[in-house]
Amino acid sequence: MDEARSADPLDNSNGDISNPEAIVTDGGRLAEDMLSKCHTLLRELEEFRSFVTEQKLVQEPAVEIRKFQASVATELKILQKLAESDLTAEKTLHTLRSSNLPFYSAIWESAKASESLVTFHKRFYWDNQPTRDAKRAAQKRCALVDIVACNGEEWIKVSTITGSRLVFEIAKAQWEAADSSSSGDEEDESTVVNGEVNGQNKSSRDREDVLDRMELVKIADDLLRASNAHRIHYKTPRVRIVLPKISSEPAVELLPVLARIRSTGAVIDLGPQNARPQSLELLTTKIFPRLLPSPHPPLTDTLNIDCTILLALVSDLSHTANHPILPGYNVAITRQIELETREHLLPSSLWPAMAHKDLVCTQEAATRMVEIVATIGMPKERSRTELLLVNGAEERDGEELRSAFAKYSDHSIPSTWRLPIRVVPSMTALSDIRAAIEAGSLPHVAEQVAEQLTDINRSVFMYGWMQALTTVSSNRTVAKEIENIVEKEGTGAMGPEIWLREPARSLLGKEKERRK
Repeated sequence: MDEARSADPLDNSNGDISNPEAIVTDGGRLAEDMLSKCHTLLRELEEFRSFVTEQKLVQEPAVEIRKFQASVATELKILQKLAESDLTAEKTLHTLRSSNLPFYSAIWESAKASESLVTFHKRFYWDNQPTRDAKRAAQKRCALVDIVACNGEEWIKVSTITGSRLVFEIAKAQWEAADSSSSGDEEDESTVVNGEVNGQNKSSRDREDVLDRMELVKIADDLLRASNAHRIHYKTPRVRIVLPKISSEPAVELLPVLARIRSTGAVIDLGPQNARPQSLELLTTKIFPRLLPSPHPPLTDTLNIDCTILLALVSDLSHTANHPILPGYNVAITRQIELETREHLLPSSLWPAMAHKDLVCTQEAATRMVEIVATIGMPKERSRTELLLVNGAEERDGEELRSAFAKYSDHSIPSTWRLPIRVVPSMTALSDIRAAIEAGSLPHVAEQVAEQLTDINRSVFMYGWMQALTTVSSNRTVAKEIENIVEKEGTGAMGPEIWLREPARSLLGKEKERRK
């Protein structure tokens, strides 16, 4: 609808088409105005792209904006070419007025009003994504989302349709519905005489038929169908439809259409998102930071730490600022060293997320971690392990532990990192899980999840689930397996909250042992 070159005409009521001079003046003013706005839009997009790059985001992917930026750049070339053509030609003026620039500008304004952007112009299919050869036929089996925001949890669709145009679309749909039902009029009339209710039902069906023919309603239905086929953190994405050219107090004729769209569960935003230009300072200090993807989901006050993260917290790779890549290192270790040199996992990601949080791990995770370190850990890795964990009621001063930890790290240990990590009994045998299900603290699918996990993974992930804690892990395989089981069960149950922080860091001693 909006992507074709048939955008709403700009106001040209002051032009006199009988006077070529007036047309040139209005056409020139129109072209100049649109070029200025397009340059501004491109400049803001480039500034945002540079801002994202400068942040050196630890976890990828960063915001995908290149395709959208390329579309705007293409529109600029079209406008520049039009500005150099005959502005007295009706075709030139029509093409200017049909520019996609208002649509692209509305998308960017909606994006700036959102948060935690992911990507622009992404298709979501409600069945298997088609092959390249079948894509044209598959257009009817997908929904195009203009903005994916809130770390994927919100889909935003923008339409620059005007209120007057929507009224026209309603009239057109009414005409088409009346025409298609004319062949069945005699049958309908025969049912009406049986009672007034039948007549009311027919009237209701006619109204529904008219609304279902509306393009905007079809888009909302497609978005609902596509969102029901996708899950983000066990939930379907919420849908937001932005209509910047329809008044926040819409005409009464539009209310049934808006109500029908809202019946899909979509939220509708009416009116312009932002009417004032924004300075570079405002963009970079207030708006752009909000648009960056969140490094992690909302975290609980206490974090459940998986064995993979425990190892990362003591690894020599994590605590060495510039570790050399030596001959004989395998691909995984080399990749981790390269990532660490660029990202610095602890100071840039784990420590900020753990700030002021109580930290726990299950007995099984602690035991496995200690066994690994004792077997192949380097001297500093073993020393850090002794400082990291505490069992039972043992008292150890956090400040003293952080000070001791600093002797084995190239990084400054933050005072907000609460040491030691407390070791807790997991109590996640299948009998414990069944009891939690019967008590209503876990959904029924939890037993199915537990049966698929190894003992150590069951202790870690089921403990976090039972205690309603965020589990921090780099074990993508298990995290995705849990997510797939919960979502496939189809009851809408919420699984355990997992912050998947990957890749973590292996023990350097592990690689040395391999080379021996």
